[in-house]
Amino acid sequence: MKLSFWRAAVLMLLLSGCLGCLAPPGAPAPPLSAAAAQNTLDSWNPSFCKVKEFYGFFQPVNRAEQVAYVLLDNPDATGGKPKVFAARFRLLTLADGQQRWFLTSLLSHSAGLSRRQGWDNLMVPVKPPAPAPAK
Repeated sequence: MKLSFWRAAVLMLLLSGCLGCLAPPGAPAPPLSAAAAQNTLDSWNPSFCKVKEFYGFFQPVNRAEQVAYVLLDNPDATGGKPKVFAARFRLLTLADGQQRWFLTSLLSHSAGLSRRQGWDNLMVPVKPPAPAPAK
C-alpha cells in the first residue's frame, strides 16, 4: 500500500498534534498584581485619570488576559464625577521570548450600555510600583 503525499502530511499533522497535547506546559504566565495595574493606570495619563478605587480583576477564559474594574477620576476636571472603567490587560510575548503585561484598552459604559467611551487601541507596558523608601 502506497501513501500519497497528502495522506502522509495529514498523518504527520495528527501525530504532532497529539504529541503536542502530551508535552508539558510552558512556563507559567507572570502574575499581574493589583498594585502594578493601578500604577500603570495612574502613570499612563496623569492629567486625565487617577484611580480612586480598585475593585478587582476578572479573568476571562483566556489566561493571557485580565480585566480590572476601577473607579477613575479626572484630576483636571472641576465638578466631574468619577466613572467606572474596565481596563483590559493582555499578556504578550516579546521578540526575545519574554512575556509581559500590557494595558490594551480602557473603556466605560457610563453613558449607557450602547455607548462605549474610552480608549481601545492602547499599548502601555505595565510598570510595577516603585519600592517604598527605606526608613
